[in-house]
Amino acid sequence: MAKHSKSKRSRKSSSSSSSDSDSSSSSASSSKSFSSTFSDIIKLKSKRFEVSKRKSSVLANWIVKGLGEKNLKAAREAYRPDVKRDKKASVSASELFTNPKLDETFYAALKSTKNSNASMPNIDQLEKVYRKQTDVVLDMAKPLLFLLERKSKRSYKDTKALKTLSLLWAHLFREITHSRRLNILSQTHPNHIGLLSRAAEKLPVGGEDLFGTEFVNELISQVKTASLMNSSAAGPSATSTPGKRKRSPPPLQDSRKDKSNYSFDRYVKPPFISKIDLPIAGRTAHFVDAWAHLTKDPWYTAERINGCRSARSLFS
Repeated sequence: MAKHSKSKRSRKSSSSSSSDSDSSSSSASSSKSFSSTFSDIIKLKSKRFEVSKRKSSVLANWIVKGLGEKNLKAAREAYRPDVKRDKKASVSASELFTNPKLDETFYAALKSTKNSNASMPNIDQLEKVYRKQTDVVLDMAKPLLFLLERKSKRSYKDTKALKTLSLLWAHLFREITHSRRLNILSQTHPNHIGLLSRAAEKLPVGGEDLFGTEFVNELISQVKTASLMNSSAAGPSATSTPGKRKRSPPPLQDSRKDKSNYSFDRYVKPPFISKIDLPIAGRTAHFVDAWAHLTKDPWYTAERINGCRSARSLFS
């Protein structure tokens, strides 16, 4: 009797261990098959199928009339996934179902750019729309992940359909998130939009902040580098360069048409003229005698010099 009970226990333990090994192997095989999605989808041929009249009419009714707040809330709360974190992976989706909000850094930058004191949810209307759409897209992923994680056997066609749906969902989520970031960055730092693609690995997948601390630090570093490059390329101004003498402007050209009586050597070296004390009124008339030494231009001689001499007699 004791031997019989022992044999039963051994059978149970062996069956339980075999079931555990089967479940672990099945989960490993499912994860392995899920990782090979891209190659499977590329090989997949296009399949045509029909949607019944009843199902198409129900979908059309939902689209036109809506689901109603009560039904929508029930659908959103029907599945509650718990996403595990892979410590070995470079990118984690453990916070996937946390719809990120705008970072404080970018919120302050938007307030300065728009000269606005609006609250964070209302600082940008397009971001408000994108964030609401993100809530809907995240709700779509919950039943999808539930079907992907089920251990029940599926047909080859059903497996491929679920994998295709997961790829399309990931693409939709990525596009909406990228549009959110591009909308904000094009307003605050339009010269650094390319950083979204160059530093894509620093951007979080879900979480509290839309950009994350790593990306913000990278952006600050890029802005500082660009500022230094611009200042070094501009260089010091010519006026502030020490030891550099200013070039004297070229002599003014004579604008009179008749230059036949002028000689090219009409400017001569003047003799030394000592400083003298002269009254302010009529001072120019006291220098008419020096004009004959300064120039041979006939325009300054004759009646003009004589006129100044006559004017000097009024102030002498």
